[in-house]
Amino acid sequence: MKLRAMVISLCGLLFAAGIFGQAPAAQPPPAAKPAQAQRAARVPGTGTVTGTVADDTGGVIPNATVTLTDSNGQTQIVKTQGDGTYTFINVQPGNYTVSADFTGLAQAGVVMVQVASAKAATGNIVMNVQMQKQEVTVQAETNTAVSVDPSQNVGALVLKKEDLDALPDDPDDLEQDLQALAGPSAGPSGGQIYIDGFTGGRLPPKESIREIRINQNPFSAEYDRLGFGRIEIFTKPGSDKFHGQGLYSTSDDIWDARNPFLPVSPPFRTQLASGNVSGPLGKKASFFFDVERRWIDDNGIINAEVLAPTYPFGTSSLQEFYPTPQRRTTMSPRIDYQLNSNNTLSVRYSYLENLQSLAGIGQFDLPDNGYKSVERQQSAIVTETAVLGPKVVNETRFMFVNDRTNNDQVSDTPALSVATAFLTGTANVGNSYLIRNTYEVQNYTSISAGAHSLKFGIRLRGSQIFDRSLNGFLPSYTYAGDEDAPVLDASLNPTGADAPLTPIEQYQRLLLLQNAGASTATIVAYGAGPSQVTLTNGLPYVQMNQWDWGPYIQDDWRVKPNLTISLGARYEGQTNIHDKNDWAPRIGYAWSPGAAGAGGRSKTVFRGGFGIFYDRFQDTNILNTLLYNGKLQTNYTQQDPSFLPPTPLYPSPILPTPGELTASDATRIYQIDANFHTDYVIQTAVGVERQLARNTTLAVNYTNSRGVHEPRTVDINAPNPNDGGATLYGPPSLQLFNYESTGFFRQNQIITNLNSRVGSWLTLFSFYSFAHAHSDTDGLGTIPLNQWDFAGEMGRSSLDIHHRLFVGGTISSDFPANHVKWLKGFRLAPFITARSGSPFNITIGTINPVTGLSTARPGIASAAGAGIISTPYGLLDTSPEVGETIVPRNDGNGPGQISFNFRLSRTWGFGTTKFAGNVGGSRASQGGGMRGGGRGMGGIFGDTTTEHRYNLTFSINDRNAFNHVNLLNPIGTVLSPRFDESTGIAGGFGAESQSSENRRIDLQLRFQF
Repeated sequence: MKLRAMVISLCGLLFAAGIFGQAPAAQPPPAAKPAQAQRAARVPGTGTVTGTVADDTGGVIPNATVTLTDSNGQTQIVKTQGDGTYTFINVQPGNYTVSADFTGLAQAGVVMVQVASAKAATGNIVMNVQMQKQEVTVQAETNTAVSVDPSQNVGALVLKKEDLDALPDDPDDLEQDLQALAGPSAGPSGGQIYIDGFTGGRLPPKESIREIRINQNPFSAEYDRLGFGRIEIFTKPGSDKFHGQGLYSTSDDIWDARNPFLPVSPPFRTQLASGNVSGPLGKKASFFFDVERRWIDDNGIINAEVLAPTYPFGTSSLQEFYPTPQRRTTMSPRIDYQLNSNNTLSVRYSYLENLQSLAGIGQFDLPDNGYKSVERQQSAIVTETAVLGPKVVNETRFMFVNDRTNNDQVSDTPALSVATAFLTGTANVGNSYLIRNTYEVQNYTSISAGAHSLKFGIRLRGSQIFDRSLNGFLPSYTYAGDEDAPVLDASLNPTGADAPLTPIEQYQRLLLLQNAGASTATIVAYGAGPSQVTLTNGLPYVQMNQWDWGPYIQDDWRVKPNLTISLGARYEGQTNIHDKNDWAPRIGYAWSPGAAGAGGRSKTVFRGGFGIFYDRFQDTNILNTLLYNGKLQTNYTQQDPSFLPPTPLYPSPILPTPGELTASDATRIYQIDANFHTDYVIQTAVGVERQLARNTTLAVNYTNSRGVHEPRTVDINAPNPNDGGATLYGPPSLQLFNYESTGFFRQNQIITNLNSRVGSWLTLFSFYSFAHAHSDTDGLGTIPLNQWDFAGEMGRSSLDIHHRLFVGGTISSDFPANHVKWLKGFRLAPFITARSGSPFNITIGTINPVTGLSTARPGIASAAGAGIISTPYGLLDTSPEVGETIVPRNDGNGPGQISFNFRLSRTWGFGTTKFAGNVGGSRASQGGGMRGGGRGMGGIFGDTTTEHRYNLTFSINDRNAFNHVNLLNPIGTVLSPRFDESTGIAGGFGAESQSSENRRIDLQLRFQF
């Protein structure tokens, strides 16, 4: 009751502010009759469509979605009022189809109405409990007609049951495909995934997903980030009749394709078993329960360069695999309860357990650099929906997530990293655990007031982190190469000349000199000592809290039937940084000019918008400043130390102590700049949407993104070259890394969407984008070469991928010309993605004595000489002098990628038909279909169920069917012997970031009832 009073009070304030033009009475007036309430807004010569939506017992259904569709496929959408009635005004004369949508119910038959000039038509709709789809609903969801509705942009996709059946069941593959469907995001923050209205968290099992919305209403103030690249996932509620399904899927190396970086095909198998059941719990409640178990027997693929353990310590390539098994278990019960006629409650709990006996190996990371990982996550979501009146709906959501991860390292020896060659010793996670508690509360209200659709509310998020980690408490040695090392003769004596050493050659020289009995001082003098040693000391435990908030208000104003203007504003803030006043205005428009085509409607919509979108400063960044603040923990770093790492010849050397490192003041501290401002993107978009044919639409959009206050890390105690090398806060060895917001980002994109539904047997949708992006930082991980001048950081952004292409759809063998009976019933869903290469940084590889990092870029040389290396990018100088032209940031360009995926399925139905006893309309119009192959009308990907009570579906899923080798970006270290060489394949399938196979085939069997 308190919540309802607060909402009504807020509505009163909004009315008093003039939003609706008048203040409400103390008691809400009775709902006016539709004709009385809307007579003044009617356009002469048009008619109205009215009716009632009720269930098969006669009970009215409030807040149902009613869609009016003309013969050209164009739609209007309204909600039913508290008494179940609906009204469409300003309807042009013609023939229309009316349909209704409400969770758990489906329309019993097609309702046709004929509208005459200045006349009223009636279309009463009856709904029952059977899950059915109407042709009009499918057309609306696949965007085969243009509309000025803010949520009906052509670039948006709505995926429901029929569409989800064609997508992968593996959650990792599913996420990868959804991101491909969403296309390129605008701005450096990337896209965002919402699950039941909340950000973050793992994707639920596909069997528990009811609906997915992609790129809908990009400029809505309800969301903190831009809609391009946004994915919204909604899980299934219960039903009032028992339904369920079971699934088993497997993939095996016997029909997969070998990883091209392995001489043999390693054993590989993944298995997935899942099931769900839903049904009633009395007259007012229903349940849905799903469970999933995954057995992932994958491998870590190593492509390293190593040395022989004995003299003469020759180099060799190590291409091996090591089993990295995982076991994942998830389960999630959900209960929906009708508290009364106006209030419903939904509660969902989920549990995840992920066990990895060996993680963190692959590429250069050898097995003893791995660790065991155990993650257990529990979450609870509670949603209460209240119908506060005929035109007011309030929704309150609460989520709590407890996530605990334990990591245990395999090795307890000091870490040794030979850059671009191999990494061995203790894992970089240490023995650790991380507990994260996340809280989120949302309260959103929707009000329908004439031509205005108003939404307002607030989101409050909080997180607690408890972190205990011994990461870095053992020394870590790095060999990064030497651009100017003494040349040694066969007897290991200096020749008087200098030349560059690669990292593996530098470490090899250490072993040769140790084998010859050289002293530590001689080894260091001859350039064979490590480039850097780091060690952390202090307390291993820290905890922190962070909160952020975001109230908003949004008004979608239907100025005219062909013009909608959306106005919104959002305010954001958070703890732990000084910036707390972040205003984010939003504006959007959709205009359909002229009057053309059937029903007097235009086939063209001009759409655009402007908005500011903030990116909250992550709590993990705050955690870093608490850990390495010089008090709780101190990270000591020493360049060119006199301490030598463990080697095969001396496995137990004398290790440095924190006291010895403290004496050198080689400390690294992280802090947040006092003037730090949350980064944001100023986004502008304009576009045109055109209905080319009855079921084909084209959209072309241009977006401009301007990133402001982009983050970077700067060593503010670096020696100032303009002041004789002076420092501000301590000795030069003190590295005071400051998180600053002084960067910028610019991006321009053209995105083209083409969607077409040729018929029930063929649907295609696609997009192509061209983008150009540049910046002077790629986030907090970017440290400029010159800590006092950032002008040299201008270059390509890491998002500067020029071309992206996606083509998907569904092809059914039930096309009209097919008269071969045994070929009917098959459905093919292709999924093609392609993109051009992404940029990468070209670096020297040696440790920068100022930053302590290996991020220094080479100079551009005009002639060969000492320290000059010939590369595909020209002559590069590994020892550039002051004033020499430096290679621009992100100047390298990686290989392009292309992948052809598909799913081939066939469904057999048996048992009694689900539509026996229905009244009104044929089976085909009610959602029934052709035996063994799906309905006459399906979703974007087509349907995979029949009119029978029981359905059995067999499917084949093929990832990278043509076995095309998609390579990782090459090594960008000039001093590496593998410079400009790719050492792995990109886009690993499933749970591994790298994959044992270059092509993967899954076989799946699903039973539904």
